[in-house]
Amino acid sequence: MYFDNAATSYPKPQVVKQAVIDFFNEENGSFQRTDTENSDFIFKTREKIARLLNVESPSNIVFTSNSTESLNMIIQGFLKKGNHVITTATEHNSVIRPLIRLRKEKMIKISWIECNRNGLIKPSDIMKNIRDNTTLIIVNHGSNVTGQVQDIEQIGNMLKKYGGKIKFLVDISQTAGHIKIDNSKIGADFLAFTGHKALLGLPGIGGFYINPEIDLTPLKVGGTGVLSELLEQPKAVPLRYESGTMNTIGILSLYHSIDYLNSLTLDKIESQLKQKTKYFIDRLSKLDNFEIYSLENPLGIVSFNVKGIVPSRISHFLLKDLNLKSRSGLHCAPFIHEFLHKNPFGCVRLSMSYDTTNDEIDTVCNYLERLNENVAVIQNIKLPKIYEMPSIRKVEDR
Repeated sequence: MYFDNAATSYPKPQVVKQAVIDFFNEENGSFQRTDTENSDFIFKTREKIARLLNVESPSNIVFTSNSTESLNMIIQGFLKKGNHVITTATEHNSVIRPLIRLRKEKMIKISWIECNRNGLIKPSDIMKNIRDNTTLIIVNHGSNVTGQVQDIEQIGNMLKKYGGKIKFLVDISQTAGHIKIDNSKIGADFLAFTGHKALLGLPGIGGFYINPEIDLTPLKVGGTGVLSELLEQPKAVPLRYESGTMNTIGILSLYHSIDYLNSLTLDKIESQLKQKTKYFIDRLSKLDNFEIYSLENPLGIVSFNVKGIVPSRISHFLLKDLNLKSRSGLHCAPFIHEFLHKNPFGCVRLSMSYDTTNDEIDTVCNYLERLNENVAVIQNIKLPKIYEMPSIRKVEDR
């Protein structure tokens, strides 16, 4: 059984797998570097993603290797010395680490917004922290730890009064492919996505939407296949941000996976995952040794700890006894755990997909109910403390 879809989705749709096989058998050449390759699907994939996010210009969909590269490109390409950034305790290390590095270079200041015990922030807290030199707000749309989804439409509407002075970056790594994202209502200047999670594409493909009025300093420069006579990077988007040979096979996977998602409809996916998480959480809530951090959510995530047991042991038991793949630890999002629990080892995360069956959920719940009855036998005598919990209070610029 596979309960680690928040890390990467499995299985991929049959139509995606077949398209990859056909590509290797029938195509050759390199995008924009040969006349023999049928590269039209690349622009068509931009169009599909633009419709999925409800943004106007497909040319402002930039392809990267994943959300990590997208977020680094935006953060490092946009921020300048003296800028102030507001972000949240729910962020992934793909946001935290670039910001911390820029901060250590004495370049920027950062304010971190706290969350509640389920990972939700108050949009009003963002507004309270805005300063004269605030240039960028960064918000993780859906927590990869708890599955809770932030009200980014409210945040976007609140920022309108600043007339575009403050830019808005939303990390949609967990939400794209799970729920509808309508940027005409959000007003985000950047939307960073990855392909291998709920978008059901291959690993190694991702991208971002960029407001056409914004120019970033590219993270890398080099060959674009066209305009080779220019000795500086072309200004036109997306060429400006897509140096080097593109991951055409990854883009092809999104071309087909988005069609598959549209055939299911995002409304149906969201509804199904809310039902599954609610059922799962309702059953676990009856277990007296379980501490649950998730509420009903459309991302399929249920996170918890069992009193007195290191979370990695729970994942080990699930793998050994049920052949179930899960995830334990801090999940590359260290700050959120400060507000969820006091366990320095993080938590257990079970993440479902649209294809997860009710029988699979019942099997896991039945197993965890038996584990709850035998906690005294398997508890650690004393939970070791090997390091301090990461804290936003230790890195915030006051």
